[in-house]
Amino acid sequence: MTKSHDPERLEVRHLRLVRAIADEGSVTRAAGRLHLSQSAVSHQLLDLERDLGTRLFDRIGKRMVATSAGTRLIEAAARLLGELAELERALDGTKRSRVPLRVTTSCFTSYHWLPAALSHFASAHPEVEIEVVIEATRRAVPALAADEVDLAIVTDPPRDDGWRRELVIDSELVALASPDHPVIERVRRGALRWSALRDHELLVYDISDADYQRLDTAVREAWRHESGERLASPVAVRKVPLSEALLELVRTGNGIGIVDRWTVAPHLGRGLRALPLSPHASRLFYAVWRRGNPRELPIPELLDVIRKAGQRVLVRGSQRRQ
Repeated sequence: MTKSHDPERLEVRHLRLVRAIADEGSVTRAAGRLHLSQSAVSHQLLDLERDLGTRLFDRIGKRMVATSAGTRLIEAAARLLGELAELERALDGTKRSRVPLRVTTSCFTSYHWLPAALSHFASAHPEVEIEVVIEATRRAVPALAADEVDLAIVTDPPRDDGWRRELVIDSELVALASPDHPVIERVRRGALRWSALRDHELLVYDISDADYQRLDTAVREAWRHESGERLASPVAVRKVPLSEALLELVRTGNGIGIVDRWTVAPHLGRGLRALPLSPHASRLFYAVWRRGNPRELPIPELLDVIRKAGQRVLVRGSQRRQ
């Protein structure tokens, strides 16, 4: 590549471009995020690499993986875009009296109840402008690091000291099956042991890799504890992103759902049974935000509202036990 001598090679759009490709792992998904065509993103990346005189990404399999030069640029882009967003908010504050508070969650099922809680909070705090950042759902923690959101509700909070985290919801996991599914015969004392799931396809929402690993480990460890043997084959798990599709697959006997009880409570008794798991299992949802809260956002007050709303949902779910 011939290195350009143009002193204005890097622009803000280039920073957003490399961040999108790095976060999404592909040009196609980055194009959707940037609201551009795939061809436009590819050409912009090629032009940028030509102007900088170095490759920024290598294609490995189906993923775009950053080179060492690309990694340096991506890290700088995260910092610079965050600082730019902070500057824009500071300048905009001279003409706006409301303080923006941007919220996302790593679980799409949370959107069944979270917006109502946020709306209740906003009505009591007119000085705050709540924004639900749905597009950051699958990348909640990276969005926090890039200062695209102020608060994230996640099941896998970052552990470094730059963040504060508090537990907001302890959600019971249940096995969801049709009433005539063979696994029903293995229920003992009102509960289904994890080991009973080893020979069945498990249906889950679009959960994180960490949640998937915990699910796989629960089945494997239960079987090893009871039989003294290790499972020879992987636990069959299929991600089903649409709630309606997952429920219909379970209702027709095509798999067993592993879900949060409160997400399926309204559907029980319609060809579906929720089976408590033994040992008891739950997903823990944490609120995460930047330590020090530099913008002095009313996060403690918001967390109180979220906890109460989440508890109401859990209670409603527990009242529909089947």
